[in-house]
Formats: sequence, structure tokens, C-alpha cells
Amino acid sequence: MSIEPEFRRDPVCGRWAVVAPERSHRPKTLEGVEPRHRCNGKRKPCPFCPGQEHDTPNEVLAYRAEGTPPNGPGWQLRVVPNKFPAVRPDVGDSFRTAAGMVFLTAPGLGRAEVLIECPEHLPDPTQLSDTQFTAVFRAYRDRLVALAEDPRMVYASVFKNVGAEAGASLGHSHSQIIATPIIPGLIEMELAGATAFFSRTSQCVFCDIVRREVVDKDRIIAQSENFLVVAAFAPRFNYEFWVLPTQHASGYETISDTACLELAQLMKRVLIALDSVLEEPAYNWFLHTAPLRSHELPDYHWHIEVLPRTARPAGLEWGFGCFITTVSPEQSARELRTAFAMPNLPLISQKGAVG
Repeated sequence: MSIEPEFRRDPVCGRWAVVAPERSHRPKTLEGVEPRHRCNGKRKPCPFCPGQEHDTPNEVLAYRAEGTPPNGPGWQLRVVPNKFPAVRPDVGDSFRTAAGMVFLTAPGLGRAEVLIECPEHLPDPTQLSDTQFTAVFRAYRDRLVALAEDPRMVYASVFKNVGAEAGASLGHSHSQIIATPIIPGLIEMELAGATAFFSRTSQCVFCDIVRREVVDKDRIIAQSENFLVVAAFAPRFNYEFWVLPTQHASGYETISDTACLELAQLMKRVLIALDSVLEEPAYNWFLHTAPLRSHELPDYHWHIEVLPRTARPAGLEWGFGCFITTVSPEQSARELRTAFAMPNLPLISQKGAVG
């Protein structure tokens, strides 16, 4: 039976996607065309392992055993400046132009940090204990607060690459934080889309998504007391999902320790379900939050987006910004929801609050 393709518009930034299930049957004869599963570095010890602290710059944050000296063993989590940064804090901040206003440049000002999530050489975030996973979300918050103290920085991008195919260069589980004096283009699109929706409806578009998804249920993957996990309505990749607080909060910096635990337990279970359904795909996750030093924004809502690397972007994606997927969000939600409900997955707490 033929399933007709469908255009879908992202409800926040307006990006178009195409859901085309029939494309999953197209012939594939080139070697390597199928999406690859995770490939993680095996080197032990690596620069992120205890005893190798001399291989990284001095830590800017560490959760460590009392009495242990900085930049040595005894830590549970470390944040260090990136040794090979994309941006640096010691350059100028003035924009330069050439040929009028056609070519605009500026020094690569910013702060690039690596968040080393555990002392053990674990390549997979689902191997972290609940305490370790919770510490990761606490550290995201603590670094956003600290980076906001630099008045030159406007936005902090927090992201994680899992597997070489998703861009990770070291197997030791880690995240990255890059603070910049500019707001990334996709965040600008989200902020503009959210503002436009609020001006039309007097509602936050993300809150409206939460309300509608709870009623509709077709795209819900999992839910805890204060968080909702849904398949993206207009996905860029098969099985893309979003994690949203059910109560409005524009800045991630407001999250409480209790909510970090709830978020960690929920996220870990959903990622285990994703591994079960897709046989351990490479993936990226991104924390989208309000710009640094923002007051509470009525029209924006922080959230986490998870993109499994289920396909390689090609002509339409790179050339025109329109993504094609072959699995409908409703089907991916059903599969992930079923895997999430499997009895061998760890249980999550039903208590917690978004602070």
C-alpha cells in the first residue's frame, strides 16, 4: 500500500520537512550508504581519564571529593577549557567590514569548554549512574550561570556528540559548551518564531506544543511529573525527539537539583529505548535555552533536542534546508514508547520539580 508523502512545518522556527515513507524502499548499492552505528574510541587512558589531568587545561569547575586538590585525581566531573578551541576569550571583539557591508568579519571571541562527565572511560552516556547523569545536567546549569558573568558573551551553546559518526573525537563521555558574543542562527529563528507566535496568540508556542501533545498522545514517547518527551512534529532525522519541561521556563539556569535528577532519569531511559530500537545509533543532543542574562521570557521555553544520525543529509537538505525522513513521527513515537515501557529498563522517580 502506497503511503503519500507529507510536508510538515516546524511549529517554532518554520523550517519545512518532508515525511516520505516510500523513500525507505529505494535501492542502495553504494558502499557505506546505510547509516552507521556508534563507533567509540578505545584508547585508555585518554586525556579525559584520571591521572591525565596534565593533558587538559586547568579546570574551571569540578565536582570532586573533599580535600582533593584541583587538576588532579579525585573528581567525579570536570569542566576544562577546550585545548583545541573554535573560539577564544583572548581576542578582540570588534566587527570589521570589507567592501562596504558585504563582507563582515569579527575576531573569534568566545569560550569553548569540555565537560568531562565521569572519571571512568565510558563511551556511552547510558552507562553513567543516575548520580553521574544528574551531575551532568547540574554542571550545564552551573556553567551557564558562570559564563553569564562575562558581559561579552551573549549565548552559550550546550551540546553532546555521541559516537564518531556524530562528531565525537574521543570516546570518553563528554559534552561541550561554547559561549559566543552572537546568538546562533537557529536560536535566532526559534526566538523570532516564538515571539511571532506569542504576538498572535498571547501564548508560548512550546507550552502550546506540550498541551496539544498531551491531548493528542500520538507523538508522546515518555512523560514524568515535570517533563515530556515527544517525537518532533517536523523531524530532520528519523526518530528525532524533544524533551520539554511541562511548566514554562525560558532559561535552563532556573532548573533545580531535584529536577536535574528527574530529567537525568527520564533522559537515560529514553536513550536506552533509542539504542534498543535503532541498535545504538550515533546521535547529537542540544540544549536550547534563552540567551545569557535574560529575564524570564514569556514566549520562549528551554528544551533538549536529540537527533539520531539515521541518514546522511544530501542535496535537498544541504542546498535548500528541507529535510526528508522516511519514518513518520507517529511511528517513531510508537516504537520508542514500546521500548521505553520494556520491563528491563530502569525505573524513574515520579517525584521532582522544575525549580
